[in-house]
Amino acid sequence: MKALYLLPLILIGCDRSGDDLIPQPNGDFDAVIEIGELGVMTPAKLSEFRSSGGGAKAWCDASLADYDERLCYYGILGQAEAGTQGGATFTFKGTGREVCVLVDPEAVFWNQAVAAVRPTREYRYPDVEEDDGDIDLFGGLSSYYTGSPGLEVGNFRGFYTDSQGNQVEIEYGECVQSSQYTAGSHAGRAAPEFCTMDTNNRIGVEYTMVLESFSIPLDDGALSFGVVVLEGSCADYVINECTLYGESLVANRDDQGQVQRDDLGDPLASARSCSVQLEQAACDEQLLQFCCLYPDMCGEDPPDNVCRSVETQLETFCSDPETAKYCCD
Repeated sequence: MKALYLLPLILIGCDRSGDDLIPQPNGDFDAVIEIGELGVMTPAKLSEFRSSGGGAKAWCDASLADYDERLCYYGILGQAEAGTQGGATFTFKGTGREVCVLVDPEAVFWNQAVAAVRPTREYRYPDVEEDDGDIDLFGGLSSYYTGSPGLEVGNFRGFYTDSQGNQVEIEYGECVQSSQYTAGSHAGRAAPEFCTMDTNNRIGVEYTMVLESFSIPLDDGALSFGVVVLEGSCADYVINECTLYGESLVANRDDQGQVQRDDLGDPLASARSCSVQLEQAACDEQLLQFCCLYPDMCGEDPPDNVCRSVETQLETFCSDPETAKYCCD
């Protein structure tokens, strides 16, 4: 008899398919794109690039004309069809030394607000999870890449048959990705991922990098990102959310609502309003003040009185030279 009472509860608890957690493919953005070749950026060029702030995409787009090579790329990926792996690929030439490949998907993510333990003061205000995406990074010599750029995302796995007739898989990938918190692991949603690749004795040899789209944001079904190849090891740089600014993009649309594109077919886009300030606030531990001032940029249902501790600071937040950079126009 007890089993009969439980049956309706079981049926009620299984009425969700989870489809609402996966955006539907749309025709606005390609699920698989080919970026082309990127040059290797020096530390001096990185400083110049970062000073552009919210104009980072425009700086990257202009680098081809200014420096005769594209030094970075900002783009947008769409949701792939079921059973198809989405992502982007690009190439670079070996320098004979170590290089650091870095990708930063939109936007900013923190989750301590829903943690089992009490979050630190900085992260008490919840995040908007629907605007966060996740990209996984892989790479190796182009000669080992199995995909078709712009058509199909592949990998760097090969096979051989041993003397016993057994087929053995070989991994030719050379990118062991890391995050700012953990080495040899995926960084997770909206977090920069990077890897150091040693191109010793391979000057001019072509490498292919694969940016696999693992999770597409639910708010618009599009995943924007920035990517760069830096001179030297990733350990030579402080890599965090603010290494690449302005990767949360909004595409330009015409009067009919169609996405506008440049001569190369890439979507014309610019940084989402106030997103650069959100990144800066996250990097400088000003998230609570920022979210209390701009709640639309952060999550819903914050804890009661979460902003009470910063009420006094908010009165001068945008007039104080130290914090004015976090204020949106």
